[in-house]
Amino acid sequence: MRPGVFLDRDGTICEDAGYLNDVELFRMFPFAAAAIRKLNEARLPVIVVTNQSGVGRGIFPESLVHNVHDEMTRQLAVAGARVDAIYYCPHTTEEECECRKPKPGMLERGGAGAGDRFAPVVRSR
Repeated sequence: MRPGVFLDRDGTICEDAGYLNDVELFRMFPFAAAAIRKLNEARLPVIVVTNQSGVGRGIFPESLVHNVHDEMTRQLAVAGARVDAIYYCPHTTEEECECRKPKPGMLERGGAGAGDRFAPVVRSR
């Protein structure tokens, strides 16, 4: 296994706005891009894992999650940073899926999906 860094999106990379139902509400923390860039420079894969139950609750469409991730990726790129993969769980707590944090589904999928098995170095939330 090689090390990899798994980061939550809301409250770690950006402000936690509750249900982020508009891309205009996305606010990246001022320190996030620089921190992720340092991880990139250390050649550590950075994988974002995030619960997005607003999709399962019908609060916003799945396409909005993709649009927010596109905006996050754009803002990171402007600052010279990148994430290697993004995984999200669209399910509600009541659905009892295996991918919703704190269950390990997204971490397992993130390691396998990035072409390697990663031992988490940072596991936020």
